[in-house]
Amino acid sequence: MRIIADTGILVALLDKRDQHHQWANVIAKRYKAPFYTCEAVIAEAAHLLYGKVGAQGVTRLVDFLESELVKIDFRVENHTSRIITLLQRYENVPMDYADACIVVMAEQEKYRDHTILTVDDTDFRVYRRNGREALTIETPQTRK
Repeated sequence: MRIIADTGILVALLDKRDQHHQWANVIAKRYKAPFYTCEAVIAEAAHLLYGKVGAQGVTRLVDFLESELVKIDFRVENHTSRIITLLQRYENVPMDYADACIVVMAEQEKYRDHTILTVDDTDFRVYRRNGREALTIETPQTRK
């Protein structure tokens, strides 16, 4: 199984004051690294971390990449039309750019057996891969 990391889990792991920090630590121990993600998630997490804990949080995020705890495994230029389709389809949710990239990742054959780690319990329950398949997610609300 491949683990896909959304923004929220990365922020929660790196910000001890985040309401989901404890959940993120339990999840990080449960699943074997690496966690896969996209550049949009890294950019979003860096922005949020900088606002919450300053440059130290962003530095630690980059350390995750350097240590390969988190790996970027998505090339936007290979999927632009699909991203646009998803953004238009879920405009009323609304779907943001990072979420669209995560859904497109989950649609790839190598992610057929996937779990998306996210704090976004609502939107990821609405999104569908390949138009009709529910995504496999784990959130703080779905503790196992």
